[in-house]
Amino acid sequence: MTAAPAISPGLPVEVGDIDRQLGLLWENSDAAKVRASLVNLVIYSEAADAIAANTPLLSAIAADHAFRALLVQGQPDAGKSGVHAWITAHCHLREAGKKEICSEQLTFQLDGPAAGRLPSIVFSHLDTDLPLYLWWQGDLHPDPDPELWRWVDRLIIDSHSWSAPARQFRILQEVQSLSRPRSALCDLNWTRLFHLRYAVAQIFDLPAALERLGRLDHVDIAHAPGHRLTALQLLGWLASRLGWHLDHGGDGPVFRRRDGGHVVSRLHEERDASACVPSVRLGLGDASASVRREENADYYLAEFTAPDRAPFAQMLPAGREKTSDILLSELSRISRHPLFWPSIRAIEPLLS
Repeated sequence: MTAAPAISPGLPVEVGDIDRQLGLLWENSDAAKVRASLVNLVIYSEAADAIAANTPLLSAIAADHAFRALLVQGQPDAGKSGVHAWITAHCHLREAGKKEICSEQLTFQLDGPAAGRLPSIVFSHLDTDLPLYLWWQGDLHPDPDPELWRWVDRLIIDSHSWSAPARQFRILQEVQSLSRPRSALCDLNWTRLFHLRYAVAQIFDLPAALERLGRLDHVDIAHAPGHRLTALQLLGWLASRLGWHLDHGGDGPVFRRRDGGHVVSRLHEERDASACVPSVRLGLGDASASVRREENADYYLAEFTAPDRAPFAQMLPAGREKTSDILLSELSRISRHPLFWPSIRAIEPLLS
């Protein structure tokens, strides 16, 4: 199979000439194209393929959400200092007969010591009338620079790829302490669990399930390779909502319930998983509940069985797991995710 051609980051420009070149870009554009933006979306990554990977992602998002994007690939370990820049626009026809809506993308490659110029590069090219959303890909830097973080309105990270999550969450807390009070945090790893958490909660709308909730004594969560932290966040959500406290960790963490009883949990990798967390099973004394996403399905099957009632089953929407879809949902909402930090604190000793 032939790979799809890469999307170019656009026209190479000198950094000091970006504004003039952008003006020329729009002067020479088709009259049917309209420039639009709702937010400043900054993406920072130190991955070698950051520009090639994120340009098509931005193009896909632009079909539904207008922005001015600053895509920055930092290479602090490069031997020679240098700054390279490109400009382009992603244009999409929203409705037949209407004009195309276009989002700008400014791309920067910062080599060597020039990577330290990230704050000045960002602040020099923002649309100052719009909020600043920063998606920091990969590990956060220790000793975060207040000059950057205090201006961020929404910080987006994806913790599932972190190799040392305990350390990274500590840095994340420091970053948040430097941010303005109204800034919001979004972990795409947490957003991936939205529909699954909703499906689990829906089971307990059943009176027979709700009356057994205090008897919950087993949790079994399956996860795809590389998504153990996603499964841990689901476990942390259950623990924080139900008031459990971790007794001891290991391969099968054990929590103590409010009534003094214990909950034994198990996280296991499913190599051919249909989702990042394809299933969760709950033992409720003499009853059981489960939520599972079947292969190639766009729904979860929620089930509840108890000896005193007929088996219950319900299909619930599963949502999409493509990064572009998850990111788009975060760009479109204003939620501050109040349950995120309580869930992380509930499983904090398991992050090491």
